[in-house]
Amino acid sequence: MRRRLTEITEHDAAARLHVPATGDEIASLALTMNAVLDRLQRALVRQRVFVADAGHELRTPLTALKAELELAARPGRSRQALAAAVTTAAGDTERLIRLAEDLLLLASAEDGAAFLRPGQISVAGVLSAAVRSFAAQAEARRVTVRLNAAERLPAVADAGRLRQAVDNLIDNAIRHAPAGSTVGVTGHPDLRSGRPGIVIEVRDHGPGFPADFLPHAFERFRRAGAARSRADGGAGLGLAIVASIVRAHGGRVVADNHPEGGARVRIEFPREPRTDPGSP
Repeated sequence: MRRRLTEITEHDAAARLHVPATGDEIASLALTMNAVLDRLQRALVRQRVFVADAGHELRTPLTALKAELELAARPGRSRQALAAAVTTAAGDTERLIRLAEDLLLLASAEDGAAFLRPGQISVAGVLSAAVRSFAAQAEARRVTVRLNAAERLPAVADAGRLRQAVDNLIDNAIRHAPAGSTVGVTGHPDLRSGRPGIVIEVRDHGPGFPADFLPHAFERFRRAGAARSRADGGAGLGLAIVASIVRAHGGRVVADNHPEGGARVRIEFPREPRTDPGSP
C-alpha cells in the first residue's frame, strides 16, 4: 500500500489502492485512504476547471485591450482617435480589475480563508445605500427600484461584503427587468427558527431564470442562457460571489422564479455568526 501511494501523482489522480477482502484494519485503512484520494481528486478537478474558466474569461478583455493599444500605436492617428482608444482601453482594464478581484474572492472562499470584517451594522442602511446607488442605472433603463425594509435590522456582519452581494443582485435584476417595471428589494427579520436571522430578497419582473439554470445558479461562470450572456452581464461570477459571501456569514441563498413571474433571489443569514464569521 505504501509503495502504491508513492506511485500516485496528480497525473494519475484516478488511481486507488487495492482493498483486500480481509475485512480487517488493513482493509479499513485502504478504504480510508481511497476516500482521501477521492476528495483530493475532486479538489484537483475543481482547481483545474477554475483555472481553465478564469483563463477563458481573462482572454477576451486582454485581447481587446491589446488590439486597442496596437491601434493607438499606429502612426497618423488623430488626437480624437487616440483619446477614444485610451478610453476603451481604460474600460477593458477596469473590467480586468473587477474580474481579478472577483476571482481572488472566490479563491479565498474556496481555500477557507477569512475575508470578512464583521461589525455591528444596520442591514436596512446597507440596503438603502445600495438602492440609492443604482438610481441612475435604473432610470436609464426606465426601471424603478423599490425598497421595503424593516427599521434598521441590526446584525453582526461585514457591511462592505454584504453590500457587494446586494449590489450584484440589484444589478442583475435591473439589467433583466422590462422597461416600466419594478425591482423589489426587501429586508425583514427571520423568526422562523430559534435563532434570530435576517432575510433579504431581490426580485425583478422579467422572464425569470430558465428552469435548467436554477440547479446551477450559484456555480462559477454560469450564465442563464443567451439573454444573460457575457455581453449583457459580465463573467457569470455574480451569483457565485453572492453565495460565497452569504455562506461566510453562516447563511444560505436561494434562487427561484416568483409564482407571479420574474427572477427572485433570497438571502438568509443569522443576526450574529455562530462561529468565526470569516469562515465560508
